[in-house]
Amino acid sequence: MNVISLADLLSSSSEEEVTSLLSTFECGRLSAGANDVEFFLRNKAIQFEKIGMAKTYLVMSTYKKKHFIAGYFAIIIRPLVVPKRSFKLLSKNFQKRLMGFGHKTDVANYEMQGYLLGQLGKNYSEISRTANAASGSDLIGLAYSKVLEAKAIAGGRVLHLECEDNLKIISFYESCGFTVLEDYISVNKLRIMVKRLE
Repeated sequence: MNVISLADLLSSSSEEEVTSLLSTFECGRLSAGANDVEFFLRNKAIQFEKIGMAKTYLVMSTYKKKHFIAGYFAIIIRPLVVPKRSFKLLSKNFQKRLMGFGHKTDVANYEMQGYLLGQLGKNYSEISRTANAASGSDLIGLAYSKVLEAKAIAGGRVLHLECEDNLKIISFYESCGFTVLEDYISVNKLRIMVKRLE
């Protein structure tokens, strides 16, 4: 598997060629969140790349000499801000753990500098399913490596994400080292999960 930034791909190929490649990504119809993952790559990733809002990385693989997208992820520089009232609802133990890598703001919110894993998706197209090139854990590992590269250059303490309040999804991210912020739902009505950058 090779990780290729969308920016590099756009600089070496026409936008039409890149759009055509991105359209081969299929996330399946597992949930509303899966639909969003597919929609983002096909319809928003190039624009977000152009305006510097998110950096998207394609995980490419080969099967029978044919190149395909095995998965992708998008990373955004964004602090995790937990409102004061939500922070108070967290267990005392979890509050202490968070205090180790964040600070209170002037409005008494709690802020941790870091990165948002804005999108993560495995390709469920026929060729990708046949090749079985990348697991969700593989994609998380590759995304985490990129975030560590960014941390070495620009700092940051946490990687966080938003996900559906779905036991299977939450269990998957927990198996990858993320911790759910209990009793805290984002403005998008999603659960927040966080992993310390080490």
